[in-house]
Amino acid sequence: MQLFAIIARGGGNQEGTGRDVVAIFLRQQLNRELVKKYLELYDQYVEKHHRKSANKDGSKKRTSVNSVKVLKICSQINEELAQKEKIFVLIRLLEFINAIADAGDQEWEFVDTVSDSFYIDSETFENSKKLIALKADEYVDHKEFLYVNGSETIDCESAKHIYSEGLEGRLVFFRIAEEHMFFLRFFGNDSLFLNGQVLSDERSHVFNQGSSIRGSKIAPIYYSDVIRSFLEDRVESGISFRAENVSYYFKRNNTQALHQLNITEESGNLIGIMGGSGSGKSTLLNVLNGNYVPTYGKVTINGIDIHHQANMIEGVIGYVAQDDLLIEELTVFQNLYYNAQLCFDKKSDKEITELVHETLQSLGLFEAKDLKVGSPLDKTISGGQRKRLNIALELIREPSVLFVDEPTSGLSSRDSENIMDLLKELTLKGKLIFVVIHQPSSDIFKMFDKLFLLDQGGYPIYYGNPVESIIYFKKLVNHANLQESECVRCGNVNPEQIFNIIESKVVDEYGQLTDHRKTTPQEWNNFFNVMIGNQLDPDQPVDETPKSAFSIPDKLKQFKVFLQRDVLSKISNRQYMLINFLEAPLLALVLSFFIKYYTHGEAGSAAYIFRESENIPQYLFISVIVALFLGLTVSAEEIIRDKKILNREKFLNLSRGSYLLSKIGIMFTISAIQTLSFVAIGNLVLEIQGMTLSYWMVLFSTACFANLLGLNISASFNSAKVIYILIPILIIPQLLFSGIIVKFDKLHPFFSREDSVPVIGNVMASRWAYEALAVNQFKNNEFDSHFFSYNKKLKYYNWKKDFWVMELKNKTLEVERILEDGGDQDKLKYNLLVLRNELSKESQKVDDYSFEEIENLTVSKVTENTVSKLLTDLNLLFDYYVKNYNKISEKKEAKIAEMTSTDESREAFLLLKDTYSNESLEEFVTNKGEIEEIVEEKGKLVQKSNPVYLEPFNSGLLTAHFYAPSKILFGKKITTFSANMLVIWLMTLFFAIVLYLNGLHWFIERITLGFSSFTNLFRRKS
Repeated sequence: MQLFAIIARGGGNQEGTGRDVVAIFLRQQLNRELVKKYLELYDQYVEKHHRKSANKDGSKKRTSVNSVKVLKICSQINEELAQKEKIFVLIRLLEFINAIADAGDQEWEFVDTVSDSFYIDSETFENSKKLIALKADEYVDHKEFLYVNGSETIDCESAKHIYSEGLEGRLVFFRIAEEHMFFLRFFGNDSLFLNGQVLSDERSHVFNQGSSIRGSKIAPIYYSDVIRSFLEDRVESGISFRAENVSYYFKRNNTQALHQLNITEESGNLIGIMGGSGSGKSTLLNVLNGNYVPTYGKVTINGIDIHHQANMIEGVIGYVAQDDLLIEELTVFQNLYYNAQLCFDKKSDKEITELVHETLQSLGLFEAKDLKVGSPLDKTISGGQRKRLNIALELIREPSVLFVDEPTSGLSSRDSENIMDLLKELTLKGKLIFVVIHQPSSDIFKMFDKLFLLDQGGYPIYYGNPVESIIYFKKLVNHANLQESECVRCGNVNPEQIFNIIESKVVDEYGQLTDHRKTTPQEWNNFFNVMIGNQLDPDQPVDETPKSAFSIPDKLKQFKVFLQRDVLSKISNRQYMLINFLEAPLLALVLSFFIKYYTHGEAGSAAYIFRESENIPQYLFISVIVALFLGLTVSAEEIIRDKKILNREKFLNLSRGSYLLSKIGIMFTISAIQTLSFVAIGNLVLEIQGMTLSYWMVLFSTACFANLLGLNISASFNSAKVIYILIPILIIPQLLFSGIIVKFDKLHPFFSREDSVPVIGNVMASRWAYEALAVNQFKNNEFDSHFFSYNKKLKYYNWKKDFWVMELKNKTLEVERILEDGGDQDKLKYNLLVLRNELSKESQKVDDYSFEEIENLTVSKVTENTVSKLLTDLNLLFDYYVKNYNKISEKKEAKIAEMTSTDESREAFLLLKDTYSNESLEEFVTNKGEIEEIVEEKGKLVQKSNPVYLEPFNSGLLTAHFYAPSKILFGKKITTFSANMLVIWLMTLFFAIVLYLNGLHWFIERITLGFSSFTNLFRRKS
């Protein structure tokens, strides 16, 4: 009112002229009572600012004073109004001056002053003046003007034009791009309505988001139509998005989640997807963005099928999930920086850093760039900042089509509007954005260019202008005020009206609402198909592939980025680091301390001697289980924790191999440190000397196997709870089938074997790891390594002469008795089989004996002479074994004598034995507790004693007996330590391949689908 008052009487206007113009302006804005009030205020300001001066130069002086007053008022306005509001003030002042018949230079100088004070650029100011001064038959040839004509066309190079059939007159739109504002003028005699209000041809109107112009003779003109016209020359690569006859069924129960729908959209639109809970909004979004493959139909971008030709549109699609996809341990900057490194191969680190800073600056996150993201429960940044950062992860690579799931959930109304403003700005830059949203405010609802509504069961029920949707549903139910889409007074829209109509309930005879809806989803869908149409326009093929600045780095660079990102996130998590790196040494300390067995000397003093320590085998076994446990726990949650991030990065088409290798590398490094600290502490306390490296190699290999097993589990299940339930299930078989808790020959007869480890034992890493530790500790320690070769031959010859020969003699004598008295022929056949198997095997080892009678050891050929010759050969064999036993025994005694030739060497010998040999371990590996020295199995004699001295019965790597000193690989003998390490790493490699192929997930999914099908069938039958 002050500005009006100053300008109205400045420059010698006739008194009352300005007041009439102000009165007209106020009557268009306010009611009669307020018009009267503000006119009185206007009169007071006129009297105040334009008192007559006696000075003859009073006019000039008054002009100068008023200019100062204008500046003062503008300063006050600058402090209170936003830039958009200031532009609105300027437009009204221009209208005011233009309406004054004899406005002169002084008035325009005043408004120039106002424009400068409001910091409005000169081009915008000049275009605003042209808009206000525009006549019905004039055109302004400028890029910020748009004309909507009914028939005539305009001859302008820069201005834009839209044809609207039936329009009598002309609509002129003026855009102020910096503020995303539109002003509208109408020239004509038609009755047009702007948001339900009559469109006056006497003044300009603000054309806001969600606005529409309607008339009885024209098709509605929406805000999206206007803004798209201005965007046409800004979009470098146009996008044509089409979903054709798309339907989707859930795989698990074959239920239809989405019914047939068609969508066609272009660049520059913001599409809202709404519906009640369970209506299929997120499912639709996942089908449209390529996450789910539609059961029927296809989704294309510029004619490219996004599901089957995804490699052709890399970087075009972006997806912002409802959940946080942030790495909580990293800072805001680091989250965005490492994401950018995976998107821009051709940019240097410096360029990426600058790009990240620009993105953070544009999203209002720059001040928070060094803050750790934190978890939703332990917040460091606000919910709005988290959501903006999630969006930034996608925006930094500038996808042409962006899908956003519930961007405003959990945010305040202010943060929600900020997020949606950000998305709307992106559409102004030519992006196509689909947003799933729940209960939007009026302002947010108006931001959408199109609205897609789903009802329960995935039925499409509306697709069109958002504000128009309210009128559409009101008409269908004959609602009162069915032509009103928004509040007449405040202009607000209530989207909840739509759902109130859609889900309205039937009332019973008592006036109570029932659970039954008046209109079913199928009925709404039928209305939609008939009244709006669920068909696409004829396809217009677009050959151009959408452009993208996205460039995937090579696999090696991806590996480095994944590695750096993961290492940094782990280092930032102090609890994770402390627990993982203190867990192993603490376990080793507790374990070794409590199992360290002391004997009491004669004087009662305690003395620990490694040779007499009874718990070394238990220590070895528990160490293996600890390595398995550590490897599983450190890796079991690695991939499931990243699954949401992996879903987002799936749109980047990054290398799965690089990601998995980075995970494996980190897990192996952690396991290496853990097992090394465990071995160092445990072996130090128990005084196990000379075995640190071999112990570490076995436990590290075991932990690596567990790492891969844990990563497979993490990649295959969707719940951390399930994973931690599975860990005991995986550990218990390793305990049971390791050969320690229960001997392999004492298992259920279906599994057990006498001559080798059963299959169920061979698939357990604990069996290979424990055996490698035990055999290597016993065989290669500093003391027993001197005598192992002697003891091996001594035990062999001793068993042969004392048990094997005796057993064969008994078999031979039994054969002789059967031949004499004609006894059990089956028994005869079996005994001959045993004799034939054993002697043929021995003939390959003993060069001095030919065992010619072996060929005659069949039921048809055996005679008393054969038996007699056989007994003679067995006696000769007995003498052979005795002779060799004595020979080796002498060599061993000579070796001992050599090592104990002096008193000092004798003491050193005893000390060496006490320090490196262990009697308890010897009992385990020599099977001293076994009562039977020899058993029969399938026509063969099996040695049960001293397995650590016995070479494998069979020639295969996996068919050796437990505690065998060596294994056979491709016909060559290798040590048990080497063989077992090889098997553990082959098992690890197998799980690495399964992980890469996601094989375990596929297997579990098949089982789940099968179980689901079975339960559904059972339920239907019930």
